[in-house]
Amino acid sequence: MLWSLVLCWAMHMTPARMAQVAVQVACVLRSPNMQHWAAVLADDMICAPGYDRPTGARLQSAVERQGLPALPHAPELLVAEEQFIGPHVQAAIQLAHPLAELALQATPALRAAVEYVASFRDAPDAATAIRDDREARWQRWCAARRSLAPEQRELERIRAEHAEPNVAMEAPGADMAIFACCIQAGGWPDVEYTVCQVAGFPCVGDYKDSGVFRETEQPASIRPEELVNEGHIRAVERALDAAAQSAVAQYDHGVTERMEMMETITRKTREEVDPPFLADGSQKPKTANGPYTKDEVDRLLGRKEWRPLLRFAIPQGFNADGSIKWRNCDNARASRTNEMLSCHETIANEDASFPMLVAALFAEAFGGRLEQLHHATDDIAAAYRQLRCAHPEYSVVAIWDTEVGAVRYYTMFGHNFGLKSAVLSFNRHSQLLSWVAKAWFGVCNAAYFDDFDTTEPVYCAGTGKRVLHRLAAAAGTPFAAEKDTEFGLARAFLGVVSDLSNYKEGSAELRSKPERVKKIVAALKLVLRSGRLPTGVCATLCGKVEYTASSGASGRIGRAPLAALREWQHRPGRNDGDELPEWVREALRFFVQVLPALPGRKFFFGKRRRRRAPVIVYTDAMYAAAAKPPGKIGIVIYDPEDKESWWRYGSAGVPAELLAKFRPREQYVGQLEVLAGVAAYTSRPEQLRGRDVIHFIDNTGALMGLAKGYSADVDSARLISVFHVVNATVAANTWFEYVASGANISDLPSRGDFELLRSKAYEGPRVPAPGQQPGAMEFKVKWPPVGVWAGDLSHLFTEFSVGKARKRRR
Repeated sequence: MLWSLVLCWAMHMTPARMAQVAVQVACVLRSPNMQHWAAVLADDMICAPGYDRPTGARLQSAVERQGLPALPHAPELLVAEEQFIGPHVQAAIQLAHPLAELALQATPALRAAVEYVASFRDAPDAATAIRDDREARWQRWCAARRSLAPEQRELERIRAEHAEPNVAMEAPGADMAIFACCIQAGGWPDVEYTVCQVAGFPCVGDYKDSGVFRETEQPASIRPEELVNEGHIRAVERALDAAAQSAVAQYDHGVTERMEMMETITRKTREEVDPPFLADGSQKPKTANGPYTKDEVDRLLGRKEWRPLLRFAIPQGFNADGSIKWRNCDNARASRTNEMLSCHETIANEDASFPMLVAALFAEAFGGRLEQLHHATDDIAAAYRQLRCAHPEYSVVAIWDTEVGAVRYYTMFGHNFGLKSAVLSFNRHSQLLSWVAKAWFGVCNAAYFDDFDTTEPVYCAGTGKRVLHRLAAAAGTPFAAEKDTEFGLARAFLGVVSDLSNYKEGSAELRSKPERVKKIVAALKLVLRSGRLPTGVCATLCGKVEYTASSGASGRIGRAPLAALREWQHRPGRNDGDELPEWVREALRFFVQVLPALPGRKFFFGKRRRRRAPVIVYTDAMYAAAAKPPGKIGIVIYDPEDKESWWRYGSAGVPAELLAKFRPREQYVGQLEVLAGVAAYTSRPEQLRGRDVIHFIDNTGALMGLAKGYSADVDSARLISVFHVVNATVAANTWFEYVASGANISDLPSRGDFELLRSKAYEGPRVPAPGQQPGAMEFKVKWPPVGVWAGDLSHLFTEFSVGKARKRRR
């Protein structure tokens, strides 16, 4: 098939060649015409030129943002370590909650875009005004693009001069010159981006710091010249041949999974060469060439000059029936390709809560009168394949091609799914595209890999999305028509629904996508029925479950049973065919019950988000085997909004039947400390509902476990899981903090000492209001369920919901 091709030794992109391209591109970018238009574009920016390296612009809840609590003697403690109760209480009740305000870590460009859009609200016809302004901006931007045609042609000439014949993709029609001009005009730090557009983005060697993401050093562990490529190719062919023989043998005995997997890999790979037509009549873009034999690739890239990636399939998600949906992935670990790459940064993008972040920013800009928001999403087709790779000799894939019954190779366009460099390269591109839309057109958008979200007021009438589509086409990476989601009040971004239906009234909600939850639950049930949980499936399930539970619901719910699943995944000596033990089944059942019942995360804006003083909670426990009862807990709550008494306390002996549910041990104080912490929320749910809470604990094990969401101790882990289930419904914004035992006021009721709390002389640092009871009022402790991860937990959502609480009060 290839004898008619022009055969050549490829001139691979060496550092010297990359330097040569960089010099040529620099000459283009320094042209007087380029400098002139950079100055013109700088004057047209909505935000000030310049860029602050981000850590991610996000809006998160307390349990996601606190991190690990400060330990004893740490200077970060909210209250300097005290040895006595009085001074600690006096300082604690005057604290402001560390996370009382939403985490509006927005970039300057996004803030400027919000302010730009908000400025049109009071126009007589806001929709027409912003449409006309954006169209005028687009015409000026296009005028600059047309005037930069000479620079564009020169950049294309340089790219063609250094192209790899028959291997590297001819990149889509990207307007490189205008985006290079924007980089100069706006002070975007990624000055090497245009060089990479021309020469290709690296996948081995030193990957220069773009300045766009969070700094971190990840040095290469090996140099390309240290590896023997011919030996690696032989090893890949032997591995594929052995896998094929094994698949055939299993198929002959009625086991079809491996053969079906190989056929799936072959079909999906061949579809990259000959793409299928979509339902709308359009055809997916071609992203690969092949199939080739080894000799044919030798002629294309040079014998011993290329190093293939072994292609395999990974679980990407689940079909509606719970069966696994597979995606081709190329093994850059086994080939050691990723080890040959040095990086100096790691991506830090927006997340699924982006619409809520924008909603909070608009609430600031609008003041007291909110305007209705809506949002829409887009997706770039074949994302990784759209950017030229500087090292096509490292992007060749090897498969057992079931159509020919032998090993075949395919040369990929752009980057492989599996290359470490692909993540940085494509996110550099999508972040630049998103930034240009914000900086010149005020489009309130976010990019996460190839996924984009645009959140704007209804009066913008979709103009921001239209601008973003135009820019994506100009950048050579148009959005996929089949994934173009129109504006709506409730849309899913990154698998999480942002519901802005009630934004004008001051609230919004994040919730897991129902279809996603159904697929995960179906997959969990499938595993429970089969009694088997292979390593790959376990890893995929853990990732899907954790993301769904934390991003669409609340905090760190389910981390304890997740820890059990991961323990099973990494258990030494375990085989994929082993029968599941009961403790793993219990963890799986937890998610089957809990995921469909998870409440969404509520956010409040404008007048509905009023500042309230935090509730201060102290908890403690004691255990003495000889005492009767041997275990006791104490809870003390200070609430300045409590109309009956600012201070309340609870004290109770741990029932013997409850203590018996723990595993036998000599000392139970660590588990009882966790029990006391959870009991505060099950005992006083209405007092803590939706409140900012600062929770003091003197036991570091219980403190860290409740904050992290899991514990190595099974009994503590189960109780911690209960806390996060209850708090998903109660929605207390809890900050966990250490207090020394001698300064912990809840130490008194846990040991039956009530004199100070009940004393009318004790009024704390503040004097009670008229009609309030001096001293503390006692409340009854309501025990949380103990000893389970499933069975008794799913009903907690109903028991502690607002409706259930109102019914109890009636």
